[in-house]
Amino acid sequence: MTRILSENTGYLYDGTFDGFLCVIFKAFEYRSEPAFILPQNRNTQMVLGDFIKVVTDPEKAKRVWHGLGNCTNQRNTRLVHVAFLSELPEVEMLMWRYLKKVFRDKSGRFYLNMLDDDVFELVQTARKVKKEVHRFHGFIRFQKTADGMYFAPIDPDHNILRLLAPHFKSRFPRQKWVIYDTRRNYGLYYDCSMVREIILDDHKINFHSGNLAKEVKDLDEDYYCSLWKHYYDAVNILERKNHRQMKNFMPKRYWKYLPEKNKPGGTTG
Repeated sequence: MTRILSENTGYLYDGTFDGFLCVIFKAFEYRSEPAFILPQNRNTQMVLGDFIKVVTDPEKAKRVWHGLGNCTNQRNTRLVHVAFLSELPEVEMLMWRYLKKVFRDKSGRFYLNMLDDDVFELVQTARKVKKEVHRFHGFIRFQKTADGMYFAPIDPDHNILRLLAPHFKSRFPRQKWVIYDTRRNYGLYYDCSMVREIILDDHKINFHSGNLAKEVKDLDEDYYCSLWKHYYDAVNILERKNHRQMKNFMPKRYWKYLPEKNKPGGTTG
């Protein structure tokens, strides 16, 4: 029996991609148009109208994922996942409109229709995420710890941590490292064989500056950091300094954990 929902009924989910796919499954099951789709960790006290809390079911998520692949292709399914990682306001509703059109189209080519507003916006959203991934390939700075591991804090606009793993696993295959998202409080640890997610509860990291505490740093780390700053200053030609161009290539919001931009006291300039 189809459940009848009011026009103001929305959905709350656990914030994961599988959870979101389960929302899509429920919306089709109930034949309802969601008034909103929100992760439960957002402030829901201001939500107007009724809402349904969707429990994540891996089997239902898998059915939606496979259905999307059958309606499009593998490249497009990856694009949908990347767009979800943007965490932009209303991205869930954009993806609902997009997926609803994809599943209802019989030609199997709707996802190629860039004249459709939702297709265009979803592609542009995914491009923003990919652009940030590319930037962080060059913006990440590692610090060596006393036990020989390399640690790097990041504070990206989008939830790109998992998308960074293949690049750094390939670049440093024989080196243990941790890349930690201080905004979302989780990281990736590579032990020279596999990558796994971690959460640092009792850590020795200043999330404001990104610096490791002295007792967990390698003895030579401050020296190498100083060398890096001297190198940066040495190649910088004051007469040819172009702040506008520099900020185009290295936006100021990414300076937070760059040692070459850090002034004494943890400020940037």
